[in-house]
Amino acid sequence: MTQQTHRRRVGDTRTVLPVALVQPNTSGVLTAVDLTGLTVAFKMLNAATGATEIALTSTGVTVTTAASGQVQYDFSGAGVDTAGVYWGTFVVTQSTETDSFPVRMQDLRILIDSDTQTAEEAYQAALG
Repeated sequence: MTQQTHRRRVGDTRTVLPVALVQPNTSGVLTAVDLTGLTVAFKMLNAATGATEIALTSTGVTVTTAASGQVQYDFSGAGVDTAGVYWGTFVVTQSTETDSFPVRMQDLRILIDSDTQTAEEAYQAALG
């Protein structure tokens, strides 16, 4: 998965976060993850503090096209109540085995702006 950035405003919940989950195949080519029969969950961490903003949950996650790895997360008000930079991760589970997408948390950046601060300004303020 290449880096993806999703920008929104505090309180905005109408627009979903759409993501295509991919991983290298045996030849090293990025290929869609077939999500048929698998469980997908989402979590989001504050990039400045490492605090969990959204604990791992399957609530709000929809697999839109399983065969091509298409998923989306529908934010609730509590998940978008604070301006800042966040790292999002989708966790795919089959039985007791899991894979995280993206592998590098920084590859799914979620930027939440407020009326008075951009996400980047809020991030810098949180760093102190």
